[in-house]
Order: sequence, then structure tokens, then C-alpha cells
Amino acid sequence: MRWLAVFLATLVCVSVLLILYPVDSRAFHAALKQPLLIVEKSGTQVRAVGCICGPTLRQDEIPGHLAQALIATEDRRFPYHFGVDPLSLGRAIASGGRRGGSTLAMQLSKNTITGNAPTYFRKYAEVFFATRISLTHSKNDVIRLYLSRVNFGRARGVPVFGLRDAAGAYFGIDPEQLSLAQSAILVAMINAPSYYNPLRRPDAVKQRAELVLARMRDAGYLENGKRVDIAAAMPRQLRRLPERDRHLEDQIMRELREVAGELPDGRLFALSTIDPIAQVQARRVITREAKKYIGRGVERAALISLDGKGRMLAMVGGLNYGRSTWNHATQARRQAASTAKIATYLAALEAGWTANSTVQDDRAALTGRFRPRNSDYRYLGQIPLWDCLRQSRNVCTYWLAQQVGFAKVSEMAERIGLTEGREPGASVVLGASETSLASVTAAYDAVAHDGMLYHPYVLRGVLGQNGDMLYRRWPRSERAVMPEIARAMRALLARVTMPGGTAPAAQFRGAAAFGKTGTSQENRDAWFIGFADHGIATGIWAGPAEGRQMNGVAGGDMPAKSFAFFNVNLVERFRGYVERRDCVPKDYCRDLNRP
Repeated sequence: MRWLAVFLATLVCVSVLLILYPVDSRAFHAALKQPLLIVEKSGTQVRAVGCICGPTLRQDEIPGHLAQALIATEDRRFPYHFGVDPLSLGRAIASGGRRGGSTLAMQLSKNTITGNAPTYFRKYAEVFFATRISLTHSKNDVIRLYLSRVNFGRARGVPVFGLRDAAGAYFGIDPEQLSLAQSAILVAMINAPSYYNPLRRPDAVKQRAELVLARMRDAGYLENGKRVDIAAAMPRQLRRLPERDRHLEDQIMRELREVAGELPDGRLFALSTIDPIAQVQARRVITREAKKYIGRGVERAALISLDGKGRMLAMVGGLNYGRSTWNHATQARRQAASTAKIATYLAALEAGWTANSTVQDDRAALTGRFRPRNSDYRYLGQIPLWDCLRQSRNVCTYWLAQQVGFAKVSEMAERIGLTEGREPGASVVLGASETSLASVTAAYDAVAHDGMLYHPYVLRGVLGQNGDMLYRRWPRSERAVMPEIARAMRALLARVTMPGGTAPAAQFRGAAAFGKTGTSQENRDAWFIGFADHGIATGIWAGPAEGRQMNGVAGGDMPAKSFAFFNVNLVERFRGYVERRDCVPKDYCRDLNRP
């Protein structure tokens, strides 16, 4: 009867929490599946504890014997309960908390949502979120999420989160290659990762791993006579450090510090907008493509991808954080080159010009002392406006700006966020003014979304103890241009990626590409900024070492190719954002497909 009373009391508490506890469903899923920065705040100081930045484990990355070891040790009634084990919880309550009663879902909740404050309310919040996790995810997915975010201690001061990093750090292998003995060692660490570190306390870990095997035998997962050599499997040295995405961590911290004054002291969970699959794809593509161009002077590169509300889905701030902590996606200011021509053409469309209007590609037609040249030193005379942009010709663009008025071009550049103030129009027309990759990408994102400009951000929100939503970032926007002007501009940008334009390399299978190239003077900057017909905008920049030049690397080369490689394997995933479609396992929602 006592256990029945405990069960009923737990059921009532969960029911009340389900009704009364406020939940932001996006924040809930972001905490479980998207990069999550764990921080400690004390007064004015905010310190990063660790980042759970990798993608969720695939099912085929988790050995069956490891899942069995985990269930037998941490949650032996896992297959049968709804996220809360009433018997274990009842015993924990009856013992005054001396006995553990947490299920895998409750531990997952503690690790990513509620924190570890020693309060009864936190425990009830844990019960609530564990129930919600179990109601919205399959048993296999709960294990995937748990093993993707559980703490495995530290390796030379670097936090080790998730099975993927743990297998690499302690054994130098991928998780699907873990043997039964290695799996038992890792599961043994979960109970107290700081204490059960196999490199510092091998005897304690061996004893705990033997307990894991004993519990597997009790649960029927392991034959009684089967011998498992734990001692032989024990790691003797650290095999490799977990990869950290330091540029991403720093960007989250910068945005977090802006609102830190509103937040209480203690452990906080900073939720990001980053899509972990897109982030892995971005880092892979930028690193691989930049290596191909090292011989032509490419030493630095960056990428940023934004959805229709300005949320960063992927961000690569640089190629080597150890060499440069400067974020070339959000902090660096470079000459925008021909990507800034969008301001002139938007201003012209607003003034009544059309794609078929005639423009003058003739230096003699220009007025004033400054007369730019075309990069090919050819001048075509009278050509359609669309062809001037398609070929990225300087003279006819400058002539068009003179007809529209430099003041209107300067105003347009400010409205779409290319510049932070009214800079002289002449410097804006051909991209001599400096701006950031994030700002240029946001301007093109506005064209992709009927003229609404959203300010880029990566910090989605902040969770405090008990899963309270302490801060939520709402998209900030203003109308930059009218929808019909944005649509006309999209039609012009579509021609740039077609044969005869400067960026046919940006085209990829499965979607139409729109965008613009840019190459600064002396080949110090190469840009491609664009978007696909699903509306996700991506900007890519490449450059040489400071003070040097690249050798013939234009925006239609490495940046445009990287744009295509980045997008081709994310078409279905990105369409899911826009069309709100459910993920299908065979699509890229759950897995990566390498280009």
C-alpha cells in the first residue's frame, strides 16, 4: 500500500506539473538536440563550463551491448516506464534522498534543462521534463539523446560530453567500435565522472566496471560464464582531445554577456539556434575547400547561414582558433566588394528601373573625376540592367548609381544593414566600404524574405535552475524594402548563378540558387552571398593571411563552390524548416550525407 500511495502521489504531481509548468517547446527541443553552452554566473563574471556542441548520435553509432550496460546499471526498468520509475523514486523519497531514483530521462533532464540544485522543486521539475521527454521521444531516441549529452569527465581540462567524444578521448576509436569491456568502462564513469576517471583511478574504475557487468548478468543481457577482460581494455593514456568549436562558443558568450545583468547567479544553460547537422557540414566543407586553395593563398575562411528570422543555423568563424580567435563571420570587417552592388540595384528598382532597362557600360558616359574599370577591361556600351549585374560589371553599375543618386544608394545600404550609417554613396556602390559577413548575409536574407531585415543572432535563450526560461531572444526586424522590390531583386540574382553569370558554380542539385559574388581589389577578399529557393541564406568569405594577397581566387571560385557543397546535402533538411515538414529517417534530418 505504501508503494501504491507513492505511485499515486507521483502521478498526481506529474499531472499538476503537466498542467501548470510553462514550457517553450522550441527551447525544450533546443536543449535536447542543439548546441548547448553550460555556464556559471557569479556577480558580473560569466564563465563557460563546457559546450555540448556535437550532433546527436545516430542509432548505428551505439553498440547494442553498450545500451544494455547503460540500462542495466542506470535504469533497469527503462523499457517499461514513462520516464519516471515510481518504485525507484518512491524508495529515493522514503530514504530521504540517500538512494538514487533517477531514470535515464530524468538524468537527461538534469544534464540539459533543470540543472543540479539540491532542492525538492528541482526534482519535481526533473520528473516533469523526464515525462515530457518520454512522451515525445521513442525509447531508442532517449538513449541517443542521453549518450550524446552525458558527461564523461575532462581530458586535459577539456570537457568530454557524449559517447562520441568519450570513445575518441579514451580509446581513440569511433563509438560503434567499442567492445563490451570498453563499453562497461565508459558506463562505469557515468555515476561520478570526475572520480571514475580511468587514467587517474584505474582500480576504482575497474571495480565499478565489474559491477556494470554483474548487473548485465542479473538483467539477462550477459551469459554467466562469459569472461570479459576489463583490465586489458583499460586505457593507459589519452588518445585524442575532443574537438571544440571555440568560435561558436565565443559568439554565444558574447551575446550572453550582453544580457548577463538580467540573469541570476548559478549554473545556466545557454540555448543556441545552431543546427548541429548544418554546423558539422559547414565546418567540413569550409575546411576541405580552403585546403584545396592553400597554394593560391587562401589562409582564412568563414561561413554563416541564416534562416528567415535571422537565426544562425551554422557559423564557422575561422579555420584555426589557435592561430586566430577573431571571428571572421561576425567580428571581422572587410570590403564587401561586388556583393555591395545589391544596394545600387535595389535603389534602382525602387526608383522605377526594371531588369530590362538599358544601362551604359561605357567609361565616357560617367560624370565626375572617378571612373572605375571593369575587371576584364572590356566595355560593352548599352546593355540590359540584368546583364550588368549578371556579369558584375563595374562601369555600368557605377553609371546606374549616378542616375539613381548616390544618396539613395547610401540610404539603401543602411536600410538593408550593409553599413551602420550613411556612408558616402560612391564608396558603397562598388563595395569599398567595410562590413561583416553576418551583415551582408542578413541583407541577402532580407531579399529572400520579401524585404524583411532580421538581425542575426545565435543565443536562442537561457535556462536556469529547474528549467525556468530566464531569457528568450525574440527576432528583431524591420522592413527594408517592399515585397515587390525584393522579388524583382531575386529575379536578378537568379541570373548570376546561371551560365554566363559570375557564379554558375553555386548551383546545386535539388534547389535553385540565387546570389552574388565579390572580389576585392588586390585579391584580398573573395565572397559569395546567396540563398536557395527554400529561403536559407548563406554567406562565405575567403581571404589570405593578413597583409598578403590571394592568387586569382574570385568569389565565383572557392566561395561559390563551397556554397553549393554546403547546401547540396541539406536541401531536404532546410526545406523542413520552411515547410514545417516532419523528419523522415531516410532524409538528412537524422543523418549526414557526405558530398
